[in-house]
Amino acid sequence: TLSSAPAMSTGPWLDVSKLARAGAAWRGVLPVDAFERLKAAVSTAGDVDVALKFSADDVGQARVTGTCGVLARVVCTRCSCDVEVRVESAIDFRIVASEARAQALTPMFDTVVTEDDIVAAGTLVEDDLLLSLPEFACEDWDDCPNALELRTIALELRESQAAHESEPTKSPFAGLRALNLADSE
Repeated sequence: TLSSAPAMSTGPWLDVSKLARAGAAWRGVLPVDAFERLKAAVSTAGDVDVALKFSADDVGQARVTGTCGVLARVVCTRCSCDVEVRVESAIDFRIVASEARAQALTPMFDTVVTEDDIVAAGTLVEDDLLLSLPEFACEDWDDCPNALELRTIALELRESQAAHESEPTKSPFAGLRALNLADSE
C-alpha cells in the first residue's frame, strides 16, 4: 500500500480515473532527481523509463499495469562495491481512495491510496523501483568483478588468524596470578 502524499512533487500529473475509464496508456521518461527516496538509495542513475496501462477491473476499481526501469549504480552487499545494474519492475496495482479500502484489497492486490484522481507519475512507480533494487548487485559471485580481490583479502585474514591461533595463548590475568602467589608467601 502506498499513499500518494506529496513525496514527489514533480509531474507529469496523470488523471488516473479518466485514464482508467478510457483504457488509456502513458509512456514517459522521468529524471531520477524527481524521486527523493530512489535518488538516496542509489549512487547514480539514469532516467526512469515508465510505461503504464490504465483500466477498470471487474468492480470498476482503477487498475494500473506496466513496467518501469532505470540503470543505476548500487552498492552490492556481497562485495561492498558500486555496481551498475538495470533495475526493472513490473507494475500491477489498484488505485483506491482510502486506507480502509486498501486494507480490504491488500491480501489480493497491491494498492496506491490517493484522495485525488490526479497523481504524479513518479508516485505510481517509485515504491516498485525501490523494492526491485537488488541486494546482491553482483548476481554471480564467480563473475563478481571484485571477487578475486576479496578472496585474496579473506585468504590473508585466514592465514593471519591461523598464525595467531598457533601462538601460545597468554591469559590477560596471568600477571595477577603471579602477584597473588607472591603476596601469599
